[in-house]
Amino acid sequence: MYISKRGTKLLENHQPLVNAHFRCAQDPWAANVNPEGYINLGTAENHLVYDILKTKLNASPGFDEAHTHYSELHGMKCFRDKLAGFLTNTTSHNITADKLAVASGSSAIIDMLMFAMCEPGEGIIIPAPYYAGFDHDLKTRVNVEPIPAYTDAENGFVISQEVLQQALIQAGKRKIKVRGILITNPNNPLGSVYSDSTLKMIIAFAKENKLSIIADELYARSVYGKRNYTSLARLTEEAGVGIHLVYGFAKDFGLSGFKVGALYSTDEKILQVVQQLAYFMPVSNAAQKILYNVLQDEAFLNYYFAENRKRLYAASVHIHEKLNGAGIDTHPTEAGFFVWLNLGKWLSAQTFDAEMDLYTYILDEAKVNISPGQVFHSADPGWFRLCYAREPEMINQAVSRIATVLGKLEQIPA
Repeated sequence: MYISKRGTKLLENHQPLVNAHFRCAQDPWAANVNPEGYINLGTAENHLVYDILKTKLNASPGFDEAHTHYSELHGMKCFRDKLAGFLTNTTSHNITADKLAVASGSSAIIDMLMFAMCEPGEGIIIPAPYYAGFDHDLKTRVNVEPIPAYTDAENGFVISQEVLQQALIQAGKRKIKVRGILITNPNNPLGSVYSDSTLKMIIAFAKENKLSIIADELYARSVYGKRNYTSLARLTEEAGVGIHLVYGFAKDFGLSGFKVGALYSTDEKILQVVQQLAYFMPVSNAAQKILYNVLQDEAFLNYYFAENRKRLYAASVHIHEKLNGAGIDTHPTEAGFFVWLNLGKWLSAQTFDAEMDLYTYILDEAKVNISPGQVFHSADPGWFRLCYAREPEMINQAVSRIATVLGKLEQIPA
């Protein structure tokens, strides 16, 4: 049977992280039932909040006949109204339903956005390390090239104008036309929240170089550190420039299985294209109605997000203590569900091949899945992302296993 070249390439590029996720799912750890099973700390999901959401999600949605028929495929008007109000409160920027498009997850949103704003072979600058899925989102169907703007540990992974300029220069050498810059704030995989001064510098750089600004703010309500999150939507409004803002329910709400993402755009034509493409990636009316009921309960939302922040902070403190106690260095975290940790001294050589070997060793021997830094385009080998929004007992077991198998390896002198 014939398979297209694009289909063949997709199969060849299947991510090892996806394989590891489902390998763990087939034999999952459970303290009493399966204590020898796999522990998956490689997938960015929040497992600390379902007990709060359970009653709300299982309440009668109150369906009527209209919900059983076709609605606007880029989101029901009533749902977009509630979502607009929520995002206005979240970003401190006035967002209206007519400037929103809803689709089946934030990856679908980015895929459609790339189709609308880029030609095949053009590029988007992304400060690195960055979320591994962006490569898939940009390249798989639309063939847009991610251009990493490399930050490093020595400078605290800070985004500077020099870093962005270097990425632009490298794109020029490759004859890639750059259309925009994609910023994830709060950041995945670093768990960092960018300062207002950094965000304003990014806006100025984009404006000077006539680049569109794409803001992935999926972790906006998962900030527990001292630095407050500031939305790029508010800052771009102050600067008089446009924005494409991506949001979804997978992270802040712990509802990755619901597959609901949204785009807010100040560019009417781009938005219209995405709204048309949503025909192929709509969200069911049922999911929208359930989430409508969640969004309209402000008292519940206030309680939920306060409790979410408290639990994430406690989990963050716990994972840093356990890893540092095992002699593993970590980057400070302020948001999200992940910690960026350095296993460089256990590499057999300072190469990305050695990093992948260590990743496989930990997965096979410790039966713990964490993610190697190279899939996030880390500038240096040895960094890994570990997702810690799990019960403390699971975290304790995972770190103990990792420490045990690392103890069997010879450390490379600093």
